[in-house]
Amino acid sequence: MGQTDMVNFDSIRSAAVRGGVQRRRSLRSGQTLLFLVLVLVVLFFVVLWNFDLHKLIYVKSVSRNAGDAAALAAARWQGVALNLIGDLNIMHALAIVTGNPEGAEAIMNVQARLCFVGPMIALMAAQQAAKNNGIHQNDDFTAMLREHADAVRHDYPARTGPDGEMLFPEPYPGCWEEYADMLDLIADDGVAAGPDNARYYSDYSGGHYLLMPDFYEAIAGRNWCWFYEHAPHLLEEYRNFFPCWWPPLPEIRHMYHMNSEFFGLGLTKQVCSLAQQVPWSVFSGIATDRGFDVFPQTGTTFAVWYAYNTNVWTTWDAMALTGKDPFPATGPVKPQYDYAGADAAVRVEAQARRVTPGSGGRSSQRTITWTAAAKPFGFLGMSERPNAFGLVLPAFRDVRLIPIDASSAPAGGTYDLEWRRHIEKHLPDYMANGPRDYPCWYCRQLVVWEDPLFRQEGVEWLSKNSALCKLGGGSGGRDGGGRRRGH
Repeated sequence: MGQTDMVNFDSIRSAAVRGGVQRRRSLRSGQTLLFLVLVLVVLFFVVLWNFDLHKLIYVKSVSRNAGDAAALAAARWQGVALNLIGDLNIMHALAIVTGNPEGAEAIMNVQARLCFVGPMIALMAAQQAAKNNGIHQNDDFTAMLREHADAVRHDYPARTGPDGEMLFPEPYPGCWEEYADMLDLIADDGVAAGPDNARYYSDYSGGHYLLMPDFYEAIAGRNWCWFYEHAPHLLEEYRNFFPCWWPPLPEIRHMYHMNSEFFGLGLTKQVCSLAQQVPWSVFSGIATDRGFDVFPQTGTTFAVWYAYNTNVWTTWDAMALTGKDPFPATGPVKPQYDYAGADAAVRVEAQARRVTPGSGGRSSQRTITWTAAAKPFGFLGMSERPNAFGLVLPAFRDVRLIPIDASSAPAGGTYDLEWRRHIEKHLPDYMANGPRDYPCWYCRQLVVWEDPLFRQEGVEWLSKNSALCKLGGGSGGRDGGGRRRGH
């Protein structure tokens, strides 16, 4: 082989080597580019996820602040209304002492109106507090309040019981029209904080399994221990719907309504003498502190007094440290604050729209719900409870947040709209016609309940594992039928 051939061969080999190096470099460059693209995609979604997380935290913080502020504002006005009614009780005593029956009658008329006007101002103040803290009006809440105002205006004056008597007699002439007007005015401004412990006059009275949210939750979670604790024979005894096995739903309560359905004050009227309600020395001392000149003692004249309803203003058992289900408090409630009665519970909902796509690439949002409760507090003298004597006296000085389960809010809350729709519309239909395929979570649980295999599963589980329920455990769901909520 000549020298020329050797040169050509070396050139070809060098070119091949260079080509291989270039191809490897190109391959590595492509792999690096692909890796960088993957990293950027991952980082992009991490950033979006982090943004969504912070947005959820922010919306929850806003909801918490707005709910707490709304509950405190409502409770403060409850305390103001109670103090005003207490001052009017003092003025009533003065009218009796001075022989002014017309003045006494006018005072009682104002007290009757305050039992509605005070809570309505509380409801309005709750809306303003929620909005001031960043929560917008909830269209569903607003529609529900307006619908109830229409019922108060048109249904309440015409509703009669089986005996033909008025089911909702007016506490004072024209009350239902004025009450409906106030509800409409609040709805016109928009409802942002739903009153979660409302007690409608048209609500069912008495207990019934179908009126317990925990019953439906126990079905959904197969929480057989709930049945063991609260309905020990229901799984075995129930027979499928037709004919309807359930007892009828309770009747609507037939009573004299003098407290607002929203943020009610829990008061009643007592026909008695002043001496039967409060010692004169205590009464005159409080009147003097409030700037009233008390005339010679009156204690024997019978009159109508606004007093605390002893069925409502009881000891605060929800905050007791003893019993079957004690509340996890850090210590006992001081005697001067140990009373249930007037409180305010609210519900706020806010939407947090996600940036990261949901299933199918569609945009999605999450509803953040916050419930809060507050209560007016005070005392007579140095340490006596405001309701230490039957008569309402000006004693409330402060408000504090309380756990929602220590309030008068029912299980689930009044402004859980799906629950309200279920008990008001779906449940009566179920009782008449059996389970229907409504787009309602509670209705779906009733369909499951009607399956004999479902109930048999619970019977068999309890026959083998009921001892676990004594420890508070369960087969899914929540221990004992529901954990208490702190907010």
